[in-house]
Amino acid sequence: MTEEFDRRKVSGNRPLQGAVIMSVFASMWELLGVSGLAPRVPVPALFGAAALAVVVAVTAVVLTVRCGTLPGPRHVRRAAVDSFQVFGRVNVGQTVAIVASVMLLGRFDQWVYVPAAVCLVVGAHFLPLARTFAQPQYWWTGGLLMALAPVGAVALGGDGANGRVLLGFGAALVLWTTALHVARKG
Repeated sequence: MTEEFDRRKVSGNRPLQGAVIMSVFASMWELLGVSGLAPRVPVPALFGAAALAVVVAVTAVVLTVRCGTLPGPRHVRRAAVDSFQVFGRVNVGQTVAIVASVMLLGRFDQWVYVPAAVCLVVGAHFLPLARTFAQPQYWWTGGLLMALAPVGAVALGGDGANGRVLLGFGAALVLWTTALHVARKG
């Protein structure tokens, strides 16, 4: 085959690296979920919940790495030639959209909706990456996060703590599931 074909092929470790990064971000969402427990949980139990969250996060990262190194069939994915340039542009766009959302919501003193706005932007950022990195599971990852955002916004409108629990643990579950799938299947 040609040199271009070889350049288009995703190297063996890149999907695993992406899965680990996704698992780390899932851990951040998990901490948002724990923060939503704070108003209802006594301080000692909250520290226990935070410690458990750290254990779950570390376990998820370890499982992601372990799944990515197990022998077995992997899908050979061919990323677009300019995939990492697209990745950079998408992440710059994601950052700009998150900052703009925070500023806009802050301007109208609607800080409680920031987690839902971030969830929506993060979900949308997966859509162009699905095609660019030939990872079809990113379609459902983006779709689930984008669907979770308005549900979380409704929950946030009634009670910010409930919304943080829903968005935090929901987004963490979606991202960890995707991370494990990407690590295992390539």
